[in-house]
Amino acid sequence: MSGVRPPRHRPGTLLGVPLPVVLAALVISGLLGVQLAGALQESTAGSGRSEAASVDSVDGAGKNSAGLPVVTETTLGTEVQRLVDSGSIQPLTTFDAPGCLQRLGVHDSILIMEEVAWGGDETPSWLLVHGPTDRETLQAAGGIISATVVLPGCGETTFGADAPATEDLIWSGDVMIGSL
Repeated sequence: MSGVRPPRHRPGTLLGVPLPVVLAALVISGLLGVQLAGALQESTAGSGRSEAASVDSVDGAGKNSAGLPVVTETTLGTEVQRLVDSGSIQPLTTFDAPGCLQRLGVHDSILIMEEVAWGGDETPSWLLVHGPTDRETLQAAGGIISATVVLPGCGETTFGADAPATEDLIWSGDVMIGSL
């Protein structure tokens, strides 16, 4: 028995990589995956809730204390898309939307309008969605539609009709929306 050594125990290998290294890599990958899944869940959970709340509830995220949607330049497209999809129309009450657009030099017909709060200071405003097409065609085919945000004074039927409407203009431009 001299000179013969007993066989030494070697850890197994997987494709030439020692098994302890493979196991460590799997454990680290699993922990990293769990951490990334948690971060993804946290980052998307808030946006899903606020979108659902702004459409479904009066006092949800995206609405002010009076229940009006708070709209900014970055959320305007989403709000116009929601209005076209829902097809909701508010009564004109004392706001003369066609007269306001006419005073602004716009000759499109009003498709949808909504009372909103504009920007971080939540300025009371009206969002007017207008264009040369009708709402049903827009819902079916999508396309580019005009949106104008104005102060309530632009469409007052009893007061301030002689003042230039451009003083009441907050934002005006085109919005691309998709079909239903």
